[in-house]
Order: sequence, then C-alpha cells, then structure tokens
Amino acid sequence: MRIVRIVSELDFGGVEKVLANTIPSLQNDDVINVQVIVLGKGGVISSELMRRGFNVQVLGANPRIPNLKLLFRLRTLLKIFKPHVVHTQGSEANFHGIWAARIAKVPVIIGEEIGIPNHHSYWKWIFKWVYQKADYIVAISEAVKKHIIGLGEVKNEKVRVIYNPVDLAFNKQVVNGEVVNESLAFNKKEEDTFVFVTTCRLVPIKNLERLILVFKELIFSNLGKNIRLDIIGDGPEKEKLEELVISKGLSEKIRLLGFQTNVIAFLHESNVFVLPSFTEGSSVSLAEAMVAGLPSIVTKNGGASEILGNSESGILVDPTQSGSIHKAMQKMLDHSQATREEMGLRAQKESLRFSIDSYIKKLLEIYKS
Repeated sequence: MRIVRIVSELDFGGVEKVLANTIPSLQNDDVINVQVIVLGKGGVISSELMRRGFNVQVLGANPRIPNLKLLFRLRTLLKIFKPHVVHTQGSEANFHGIWAARIAKVPVIIGEEIGIPNHHSYWKWIFKWVYQKADYIVAISEAVKKHIIGLGEVKNEKVRVIYNPVDLAFNKQVVNGEVVNESLAFNKKEEDTFVFVTTCRLVPIKNLERLILVFKELIFSNLGKNIRLDIIGDGPEKEKLEELVISKGLSEKIRLLGFQTNVIAFLHESNVFVLPSFTEGSSVSLAEAMVAGLPSIVTKNGGASEILGNSESGILVDPTQSGSIHKAMQKMLDHSQATREEMGLRAQKESLRFSIDSYIKKLLEIYKS
C-alpha cells in the first residue's frame, strides 16, 4: 500500500509530533510505503525523518489558500507516486491535498481536522465543498467532530474520531505499556521549587500572555513559597512573551526555554502541567504530561477534557477568566504531595489509551476501507 501524508509545515508542534511518532511505526517496506509531502517549510521534524531514511519532500511553497500553482504541482506528484491513500492534515493541506488527490483519482482520500476550526462566512462553504471530495474526515476529538458537523462542513457518517497518539516510551517510567508507579515526574523533595510547566507552540491561541499575568498574581499570593513557571516551545509569540516577562519583573520566576528535543526531562522536574488555551483539539502536550505522571490544569474548551477522560487527574479552567486559572493553580499548590501523586498516577493509567499501536490500528482500518 502506497500512502501519501500531506501537511502544511513540518518543523515543530502537535501535528509534527504526531507524524514523528507514527511514520516509523506505519512504514513497512514489504506492505506499506509512506511518502510525506510538506507544502511549506520543513524544519526539526522533517530533517529528523529524512535523517532516519524516510521519504519526505519539502516543497517550500506558500500554502495560503488558494494556491492553484501548488494545487497542480501536487496533482503531478500524486500522478507520479500513484498512492492508494492520500491523508491530509490541517486547513491548507486539506484544501490543496484533497482537491489534488481527487483530480489525480486517488482511490482513498482522507482529510483531518487538527483543531477547532475558526471558519466563518464563506470559509464554511469552501470546506464543505472540499470535504465532499474526501472519503473520510478524521477528527482528533469528539469536540472537533461536533464542531465541524455543526458548521455544516461534513456529515456525521463521514467523520471518524482518532485521538492523537503519544509514544508511551517517551517516559521511561512507562515500559511495554505497563505503568511503573514508583517514579512519578513530581516525586521530588518537599523543599524544592514548585514548578508549573507548559509545552506548546507559542501562538496566541495558547493564551500564554494571560498565564504569565496570572502567575504574577500567584507569586504575590504565595510570598512564602518558591514557585516557578517554565514555558517550553517556540513560535511567533516568543519575543512578545519575553518582553512581557521582563516588563513585569518576572525573569527569575518565569523561564522561556524555547524548543527542546528532550521535553521529558523538564516534565520530570515539574509538579503540574498547565495549558489554558482558548481551545484545544486533542493536545499531544497534555497526553505527554500525563504519561510523565503530572496532574494538570487545562482549558475546558475543546477536546482536552476527553484526554483527561474519567481519570480525575486535572482541573478544567475557563481560559477567558484569569480568576479561574488562578484558582486552579492555587488549588494545585495547596494540595498535598500525596494528592498530586495520586492524580499523576491516574493520569499515567489514562494515557495508555493513546498508544501509537492503537492509533495505527484505527488509521489502517480507514485506509483499507
């Protein structure tokens, strides 16, 4: 089976991490051959996949909708490769990739919504038209599915929910799918600095400016405690956030650590994961924090609550209300270590739902349908 995966960019972020985690497991030279096409720029993940011998083609084009030159370039590439399946991810990739695949008469065409789309007015009609050309649409959470159906872009029977996977070996404390209880990420000495951590792409939707301002208030509410906020990731908001941290005199309390290849090391040094995004489709960062055994504070908007499941390992917050975020962070500070440890253990157990093997199995069921 020849499969083409089409994405807009392949540098760093949730979609990129999903591909990095799953392409090696999906590729099977005897049965499955995977070609990755990147419409725009490559980067960390594309370079790593190419270094490991996987077939990645970076077009370096402008993926902004519509780019007819890009559309026909894709059509030509698909006619050359003759895939059995084309699987696109993200708005730009969905628009150009699904259309090109239909023109190239690819047998199975799958689009994927990677978040809660902010489609207004005519964009709803454009994507309804595009999705009609696909055989299936993958939604990364029930929240995403409900939203795109509600927009009228796709009918219920065409949507398949598949949660983003996480590499369970990402945390050495989860071995062969079995939870090892004795070394949770936050199992540190009581006198250590209490660390909140977030790992994400630094973009406005992650609501990091509000988080920084809330954290400033948290410091003044807890002058007797040594607390810190670590922000791990890169993106267009980095410089703005750095300036905010400096202007508020928080340089010793908030660390902007940039992109890190070894995120698990920072999670192991932390006590609580926090992600107050305005909305989340299906957060890979949250799932990784759960694998690491961290309790969490996450947005109630979108699919984050589905990732937590019934584990009672996190607190849901209203991302538009600073008081909601502050209250949750204070509650985590006030919890005993034993309480946080119990929450973290439940998070680890819940995270087993998001194994790569489970993801690949569900994906292949669609590919072969």
